[in-house]
Amino acid sequence: MRKFSVNLRAMVLSGLLAAMGIVLQYFSITMPLMRIGISPVPIMVAGLVLGPVYGGITGLVKDTVGFLVAGQGSFFPPITVIQMLYGILPPLLLPLFRTPVHWVWDKAVRPDKVQRPALRWLAGVPARLVTCYLVVATTQFITGGLLMPAALCLLLDRQLTAQLWLARFVARLPQQVIYLAGYPAVTYPILEALSGATRSVREAALFRHT
Repeated sequence: MRKFSVNLRAMVLSGLLAAMGIVLQYFSITMPLMRIGISPVPIMVAGLVLGPVYGGITGLVKDTVGFLVAGQGSFFPPITVIQMLYGILPPLLLPLFRTPVHWVWDKAVRPDKVQRPALRWLAGVPARLVTCYLVVATTQFITGGLLMPAALCLLLDRQLTAQLWLARFVARLPQQVIYLAGYPAVTYPILEALSGATRSVREAALFRHT
């Protein structure tokens, strides 16, 4: 009964985050040569809070239901896979960054050990904030920076070559710089707000990181 209750809460939270991602698609900002939006953020939150399985499901639901609701364009599986990776990669990357960041903060950035004024400000930054930034930024670089140009080449150019990929990669660089700075800044407060969720629901232990 307890396991069913936990799974039900996870499914409800996954559905809410997928719905949030769909809604955020309509609040993106269109600028010359780029479009700025934060719709992938709820997917990454789902991955960090619920684990890679529910993170991937959240991305799948967000992309497929979002396409059905929008009623325009065409359904393209490679882009759907990228949306799923937004939820799968963060919990897998989390242990890779959490351990070294924890070591650095414990050994080198503790307030009582920091002597250089230039490093003292680091002592006031939560280690989990740094971990969140590294995880989210790396996820965005892989999905939006590396994989999305390839998917767009297949969708729009009907072929994938090094030249086409490089052209789309370079064209998207300003957008990616904004995302690399903005996505972690948006993701972290949401994770902090969800830190009161029960431990059994949270497979990823970002909030144990002090």
